[in-house]
Amino acid sequence: MTTHDAFVSENEMSEEELVARIAWFYYHDGMTQTDISERLGLTRLKVSRLLEKGHQSGIIRVQINSRFEGCLEYEHALKTHFALKHVRVLPGLPVENAYPRLGIGAAQMLMENLQPQQLLAIGFGEATMSTLKRLSGFISANQIRLVTLSGGVGPYMTGIGQLDAACSVSIIPAPLRASSAAIASTLKNEKSVQDVILAAQAADVAVVGIGAISQRHDATIMRSGYITAGEQLMIGRHGATGDILGYFFDADGALIPEMNIHDELIGLPLPALSTIPLVVGVAGSPQKAAAIVAAMRGGYINALVTDQDTAAAMLKLIE
Repeated sequence: MTTHDAFVSENEMSEEELVARIAWFYYHDGMTQTDISERLGLTRLKVSRLLEKGHQSGIIRVQINSRFEGCLEYEHALKTHFALKHVRVLPGLPVENAYPRLGIGAAQMLMENLQPQQLLAIGFGEATMSTLKRLSGFISANQIRLVTLSGGVGPYMTGIGQLDAACSVSIIPAPLRASSAAIASTLKNEKSVQDVILAAQAADVAVVGIGAISQRHDATIMRSGYITAGEQLMIGRHGATGDILGYFFDADGALIPEMNIHDELIGLPLPALSTIPLVVGVAGSPQKAAAIVAAMRGGYINALVTDQDTAAAMLKLIE
């Protein structure tokens, strides 16, 4: 190659050729934009603008050959369709227990969005407890304060038990579900309970699990004994698709009316989640796809951590 060839003037080339040369140098030869600007006698800003123009015009197309490529496509599709703030889709792997992987993904998202000394509200369930386990060091180092979104101590201990003893944790001093609406009302009027619920509503970030009626006996709320098999069957017949914090909603995200359990729950009412700036839903399994879609339609979550197979099933539901 002659010296003239190496320093071809931009005036001697069409813009398309110039973009092609820049793209080749940048993506194939690994040259920096500064190196390219010196080689072609252009400003670095000009090189940057031509690279961007190449992308916009379709001259430059970047192909990602990775098992994560599909995940990125799903993330973009879900984020765009549901106007989510953040989405993380994990690669689909043939593992029996997905909760540890979901917990890692959710912990990473929370670490990217939580600031020191902020307040994190947590819902019950295996996915959220798995998340909490993997946040333990981060919570201690950044003095993150925790508050529960629902009553009950047992459902939270597998996660809270992993935290440093110095961590600030506010737990609603009441059961998750009372034996009647009257008892629930009395407990919710207790100042100690009200204070924690108000704190939960003022949280900076929340993380919740999403249950699905289609899970039947595998549903956390069922296995934990908060609803009976008969209640689950009746709730399903009323058109419920899924639940968050024990509140059941239909395929459009609307709360199922006249549900006894809704009046007997002690914690933050589901519609009140909308006052929290970032609510991360953590759920995986194609069986939960309809429930996750319903949760987003209802506006209960504005960020999501799930897996590739679940994301594919969700997108089929909205096609």
